[in-house]
Amino acid sequence: MLTLVFAAALAQVPADVAQTTLTAPQTVATIDLGSIKGTPSRLAWSADGRELYLQMAEKDGAGNIKSARQFLINIADKKMKSVDTEPAWVARYWNWKSAQASPANASFKIEVEQRTQTVRATSAPTGGALAKGAVADPTAGTTMSDAASVSMQNQTQQVYTLRAKGEVLGEWINEPVMPGVNFAWAPAPARVLAYAKRTGGPIILVDDQGHKQELAGPKEAMVPAFSEDGSRLAWLDHQDRKHLTVMVAGIGGR
Repeated sequence: MLTLVFAAALAQVPADVAQTTLTAPQTVATIDLGSIKGTPSRLAWSADGRELYLQMAEKDGAGNIKSARQFLINIADKKMKSVDTEPAWVARYWNWKSAQASPANASFKIEVEQRTQTVRATSAPTGGALAKGAVADPTAGTTMSDAASVSMQNQTQQVYTLRAKGEVLGEWINEPVMPGVNFAWAPAPARVLAYAKRTGGPIILVDDQGHKQELAGPKEAMVPAFSEDGSRLAWLDHQDRKHLTVMVAGIGGR
């Protein structure tokens, strides 16, 4: 199985995303969410393609990382070990993987949109005279707590949306945007971006001409990451409610 993957990995991302396929996917590690808390926040390749770095993060109510666990995965022997600090190559890889523009085409960029929206809950106060239907004013005849409930139902949200070639890559509501957590640029010379829903979904490719394709295979993928030579793609997938699998596949063309 390993020989097939590395042999198939000689080809890079095809120029036409419609021709791109995943070949010989394999599971290289399994994450037990019962013992390893959090969600995947980083997946990075070593320059030689032998290792993957994985960060699992726990966040606070504002979406900021409050704690994280880090792992190195040896792809050949499928062994995963915990590490205290990330290797030096992770930062360099993450800089181009999560950049705003393609490494191969500076004009192929991710657009960041910001807007403020007010959200109102569907519930309404039920105390005092309002419960009897005696008044039209939604706050008249209610208790102090009912009136406070009405004001608390209107909440202002800051929404950040990332787009590329008209495609919505993801939205962050009242939390900091985490570049690269759900998208990955392919290395030059490929002019391709891969993305998936933050909570898991198909992997979709978009090129600098606006062409797109959903890759066959992954259905609940997260944190896609191209290898540095563009020959392989790694991602995390939902095995079940308690386990995530780290997947690696070669990239080929039809």
